[in-house]
Amino acid sequence: MAKIKFEDALKGLEDIVERLEKGELSLDETLSEYEQGLKLYKQCIALLENAEKKIQILVKDESGVFRTKDFEIETTQSNNS
Repeated sequence: MAKIKFEDALKGLEDIVERLEKGELSLDETLSEYEQGLKLYKQCIALLENAEKKIQILVKDESGVFRTKDFEIETTQSNNS
């Protein structure tokens, strides 16, 4: 997957949607645009997921001091020990 900025991928996706909505493309062109749109969509999702992993949240510790902490996605795990 080529390196692309989120904003560029989103703009590309918006451009494709606009062309598809006009309905002026041939079937082959429509399919090609749709495939490219899916690729850009997947890149946007991957970039957002990567950004989410990097988010840090500010938390107050026991002494009242604010510190940063890595963002953690809560998952449900069963404790069947």
